[in-house]
Amino acid sequence: MANPAISIVLPTYNGSKYIRKSIESCLQQTFTNFELIIVNDCSSDNTLFIINEYALKDERIKIINNEYNKKLPLSLNKGFDNAEGGYFTWTSDDNYYAPEALQKMFDVLQNNKTADLIYTDYYIVDENDKITGTRKFGDVNKSFNQWLGAGACFLYKKEIHSENNGYNPAALLIEDYDFFTRAFIKFQFVYLPIPDLYYYREHSASLTEQHRITVNDISKIFLERNLNGLETKLPPYEKSLVYRKLAVYYAVTKSNRIKYKEYLNKLRQTSLSQVFVTVLYVFAKKTMHTLLIGFSGIFYFFQLLFKK
Repeated sequence: MANPAISIVLPTYNGSKYIRKSIESCLQQTFTNFELIIVNDCSSDNTLFIINEYALKDERIKIINNEYNKKLPLSLNKGFDNAEGGYFTWTSDDNYYAPEALQKMFDVLQNNKTADLIYTDYYIVDENDKITGTRKFGDVNKSFNQWLGAGACFLYKKEIHSENNGYNPAALLIEDYDFFTRAFIKFQFVYLPIPDLYYYREHSASLTEQHRITVNDISKIFLERNLNGLETKLPPYEKSLVYRKLAVYYAVTKSNRIKYKEYLNKLRQTSLSQVFVTVLYVFAKKTMHTLLIGFSGIFYFFQLLFKK
């Protein structure tokens, strides 16, 4: 086939339960000029059999079999290294597109020459495809600190992938948030606040459900690593909110006084009122934690005292 306009990468590991629906949602797109690159990350179930079955039916499908289990970031990079489209996106083996998803996002980018990436909201579905909610991500151009990332339904110019040097394998579990934060620093984003282009499945086996606390820690670490770029991109008030977020994280979650003071000092240079708010918030959180620990010890002491 001629060079496609869009490259979709679909990484999978033991995804046989839902991958048929994910693949079919790609093949049923009203926008047909795409390639689907499925990266099989050493699945031990019948995923390979299923994807080979589809590849025999549709020449737009390419299959890459990893020689060892590379995890998500490296699998994405392997897929995009073999991509020929002018626009990139990726999807998961348990999620699926609405038929017009690619067309609508492609049209926005084509009609807005200053835009480099478009992202949308999505519907949340359960294991039986029942819609259980909507996830809204907010407009990053209006507020970086209220932005929840680019979600799972997006399309971007291939230049973003090249400039970012792909997805960072050290950012496993938040590889998408890290990638899009780095992209936001250098490129122009467009937010399409509609949920009906994509269906995101939440279930007990999904990575985000298993590692929520770890994800919070890693996201703060990579937010800090991208701080220099964000300081040049964000207006003063938005920068102050980033400093406040990191100050609270290091004070409350990590009890790191040095880092806490470092970000209070940065915060002082942008907003003295935010320093006051942050110090009061940290004091309240730490005091409450100390009281809860203290009272739980007293309660346990009396339990032991009167235990028969």
